[in-house]
Amino acid sequence: MTPDHPHDQAHSRPDVSVIIVSYNTRELTVACVRSVLEHTSGCTTEIIVVDNDSADGSADALRGAFPGITVIANRDNVGFATANNQGMAVAKGAWILLLNSDTELHDDAISASLEFARSRERLGVVGCRLIGLDGKQQSSLFRFLSLRELVVNLFVPNSVMRRSKALGFSRYAGVDRDRVLDVDAVAGAFMLLPREVYEVAGGMDETFFMYGEEAEWCWRIRRHGYSIVYYPGARITHFGGASAKQDWASMTLSMAKGQVLFLLKTRAYPVAWLANAMMTLRDTPRWIAYALLGPLPGPKWRQTRERLALSARRFPHHLAGLVGLGWLSAANHTRPRPAGGRP
Repeated sequence: MTPDHPHDQAHSRPDVSVIIVSYNTRELTVACVRSVLEHTSGCTTEIIVVDNDSADGSADALRGAFPGITVIANRDNVGFATANNQGMAVAKGAWILLLNSDTELHDDAISASLEFARSRERLGVVGCRLIGLDGKQQSSLFRFLSLRELVVNLFVPNSVMRRSKALGFSRYAGVDRDRVLDVDAVAGAFMLLPREVYEVAGGMDETFFMYGEEAEWCWRIRRHGYSIVYYPGARITHFGGASAKQDWASMTLSMAKGQVLFLLKTRAYPVAWLANAMMTLRDTPRWIAYALLGPLPGPKWRQTRERLALSARRFPHHLAGLVGLGWLSAANHTRPRPAGGRP
């Protein structure tokens, strides 16, 4: 039976299961879901929102506004990787799309990406153009992290790195983004993949809380012989970091952990240990400065204290990593099993 509406989930298997993870982004998530409903006409979809214990009434607002979608309301913030896995576990579509809650679709982006993806053999994941509120294209392509790129990331400001082809190597700086590209990894804001890839490679690694999980997933998918492709023929608006900006301290901690875990799982323990040691070297003087400036009163030092506090929060985790604990503990060496049960 042909569904009466492209988003009718009741009558047939949908072409695409759209999975959206939300955390205290009620208005953005509602707008994201609405954009999927209003700007997808060339394929059938189901929409699954996994809410990570939002305190802003996101789950109730979504159920009220869109009774035809699936809302999974977690009692805790289980992180980006785990929440996406929850959505993928119940998805029925032949294709799966991971879509950030702080995005809006335009011009039938899902159908355009799906049509392109179907034309490629052994495609693992396809990503599209991400456009910011300023109308500029965002950096959404990444090379797999190595010690070389980590040194640049740690000690070169982003504003300098992204303008330089040599220093911006890890983000494909200077590469023509008006053409299809085979890349190492695409941003987790928009990741379209065949169900087969999920069943063969498994879901995201749940030892990542947020940051680094999409890169490790792309690395694992490529290891199974699939390609990661950037397709410029589809575009979406990406507001960027809506959930992360609510807690900068946790964000910086998650980013550091994600980098160490990625190297641990894709390279080798010594490489991850060296990365952690470099991070420790970077943060040691900042931790000392925070210890000295922290007690100083007055607004004059407030911004400096806040910046240094971020490094101070990371510092004990780096120290633990130097002796094989915390991020570099044996428990974090494991990798997820494929969803289809294959070895």
